[in-house]
Order: sequence, then structure tokens, then C-alpha cells
Amino acid sequence: MQVTIIGSGNVATVFGRMLAAGGHTIRQVYSRTATHAHSLAGELQAQAVSAIGDIEREADIYILCVTDDALPGVAAQLSLGDRLLVHTAGSVSREVLAGASSHYGVIWPMKMIRRSMQELGPVSVIIDGNTAAVIDRIRDFAGNFSDSIAVADDGRREKMHMLASVTANFPNHLYQLAAEYCAGEGIDFSVFYPIIEETAKALRQLPPARLQAGPAFRGDRKTIGKHEALLRDYPQLDRLYREITRSLLLKNGYER
Repeated sequence: MQVTIIGSGNVATVFGRMLAAGGHTIRQVYSRTATHAHSLAGELQAQAVSAIGDIEREADIYILCVTDDALPGVAAQLSLGDRLLVHTAGSVSREVLAGASSHYGVIWPMKMIRRSMQELGPVSVIIDGNTAAVIDRIRDFAGNFSDSIAVADDGRREKMHMLASVTANFPNHLYQLAAEYCAGEGIDFSVFYPIIEETAKALRQLPPARLQAGPAFRGDRKTIGKHEALLRDYPQLDRLYREITRSLLLKNGYER
């Protein structure tokens, strides 16, 4: 397929690499910063453009990979007729593209993407389109990025975007605080890798409720008190420990 990428950041870069490696032709790369456009276009053997008006209508699909805040403004400047146009945001309505093309939708990879990546690896890709036929086209195209593809409208995708933060970003913040505690207490954080990895793997076999363990799950207030004492010099981790512990106690009937 002939592809034009609008944007030059993390998603644009990794999508572009995967599409080029898959045999697709990247026609143009747009960025309002000319040096960014030229850098990514050079890697993808595409034409670099830094003016919206220079984006041609010759591609089969246009992938809009800009920040959520920039999406409405960029979309409002596009006039692509019936060319397929998608954005890659999880929490932005597909309708932001309605004035730019008659065929539009979303391809949202549920993953933290960094420019250094050559490919996405395992990832769920959430798609949507303004018609059933458009959804079918987007589903076929999304197969370039993953075998795990799900359709979700704006409302459901917003909920999924929120839960992606809860299930990925929040635990990672806890890992960060735990790593800082380890650094302060002379503990090697890597000794926790196996329990972290095993818990994540187990979720494929059992629901989270079946995997819960620990002193709050048991209602062991004596151990909880010891833990809280060990966290006095780490206020952020202490506060989160207390909040999550209280939630676990409530969930398991030890506190009302």
C-alpha cells in the first residue's frame, strides 16, 4: 500500500519502520518541523513535507500520528476526499476526522511506544471506523502491526484508554517507587523480577481475584503495621501502601 504519515514522533517512527519492513511504500512524512520530517523521511525513503498544503492525495491511507491536543487543529487543515484517514489516539473521538475525509477511523496500539523500537512486539490494537466497510479496511491494515485486533467505539475506547493507565502506568509507578526504596536501602531491585514476571504471566490463566495474596488479603494487621513502619522515610510509597492496603482490606471484608 501507499502510505502517508502525518507526524514524526514515537508512533509515526515505529509504524513507519514496520510498514516499510512489510513492503509498503511510505510516500510522504509530514512534520511542521522540517528537520524532523527530513530525518524520518530519510530513514523511510519517503518525501519530507513541512507544509500541510504539500500533502498529496495519492496515498491509500493517511496515518495521523500527532499529540492528542494537536489532532483537531491538524485534522481541520486536511482535505483528503475519500482517502482513508486514521488517527492513533486512544482517548480522542474518531469524529475529529469527519471533516477531513469521508472514510476515517482509528488505529490505537495499546502500548507505550518509544522511538528506539524497531517494532511493536506483542500488542493489542484497537480500531474503529465510520462505516462497517471502513472498519473492515482498517482491520486488514492493522494486521501489519498485530494479530490481536479489537473493535471499540469512542466510548468504549476511552474506557480502555483509562484502564491501560490503571493496568500498566500505575503498576510501573509502583515499580519506580520500589526501585527508589531499594536504592535507598541497599537492596538489588532485580531480585523482584521473577515475582513481577510470574504475576503478569499468571493473569493469562487466572482472574486477578484468584491471584491476590499478602497481608491485606489475609487481614494480617500485625504485618501491615511492620510494613508501614519500614516506609516512614518514603512518604510517597507509604501513602500508596496505606491506600492500596485499605482497598484490599475493604475488598476482602476486613474493614467497612
